Amino acid sequence: MKKALSILLIAMVAITAIFAQAATEAQEGGSGELILYTTVSQAHYDIAIAKFNELYPNIKVYYTYGGAGDCKARIQAEAANPQADVQFGGLQYADLAAYGDYFETYVSVNDSKMQDGYKNTSGKLTFHDIQIPCMIVNDALEAQLGVKVTGWNSLLDPALYGKVVMANPTSSSSAWNNLQCLLTDFGGWDSEAAWDYIAKLMQNGLVVVSSSSIPGKSTFAGEYAVGLSYEPAIVKLIDAGTTGGHMVFWEEGVTSVGFASAIIKGAKNLANAKLFMDFLQSDAGQQSYLDAAARPATTTKLEGGSPTMVDLDTVNYKVADTEALANNKAAICDKWNEYWAKYGKN
Repeated sequence: MKKALSILLIAMVAITAIFAQAATEAQEGGSGELILYTTVSQAHYDIAIAKFNELYPNIKVYYTYGGAGDCKARIQAEAANPQADVQFGGLQYADLAAYGDYFETYVSVNDSKMQDGYKNTSGKLTFHDIQIPCMIVNDALEAQLGVKVTGWNSLLDPALYGKVVMANPTSSSSAWNNLQCLLTDFGGWDSEAAWDYIAKLMQNGLVVVSSSSIPGKSTFAGEYAVGLSYEPAIVKLIDAGTTGGHMVFWEEGVTSVGFASAIIKGAKNLANAKLFMDFLQSDAGQQSYLDAAARPATTTKLEGGSPTMVDLDTVNYKVADTEALANNKAAICDKWNEYWAKYGKN
């Protein structure tokens, strides 16, 4: 009996040691490489990867930066021989119809921590932050032109002809967010009122540029009076000491959209890619978003953030029909291009 008990105790100790070692290895993570295509700013990238490497120091991370449209096009072109493991940032629910087949199915171990509406219900998109669109208004030009920018209707003032800039919503994820807000405020994606407004905005000299970073920076620089942008980008510029402009949220209403990352189908470093997805929704990963002036999607209460970020109770918040917008994104983009060819000025 004593001999049997001794054998049992030895076995239990051995099993405990094995589980302890496994837990340690899981905490330390894997090794090797992780290759990212990313849309996030350099400052945010640096914060996030530093935190990731604190947890997984043996994973060497490489990245290529691009706009959301550029990253998705590259992933599509490389589908037969993927050159990256993850698209880090820039993905929305609306991307599933056109690009869902290019991503692996994986649900993060931390997905249950996300707010309702920002969970991975598709199996493809790991949501991590919530963005709201905004306008940046140049103080001097607003005064010089004698205008008061408060919402969509104020952008039709003839004094603002050629002075309003935005990125291309058919390729830029943040500009799509601007367009989603506009369509929601005017009754939906198929609303006649919405498209009548878009025609008038284009006829008033709307400038469309290639990158989502241009509207904020160029408006602060005085090239334009108004830039259609998104809160994190403008908050980061203001917090870095940029002066001469202020954020405005449309009086007609402001929507929000969840942004996500995904593992590229056929990723060569799949295990590390999964660790990265888990990290993005972990408390440490979510803290990196808050530290970068973005709004985390988690239900966990985190400390920090920028005082420049707006109190959502002070804006006219509206809920967009994201499913209808996503299901009809191709038609919306086609119509935008049709209108731009007819009414666009640049």
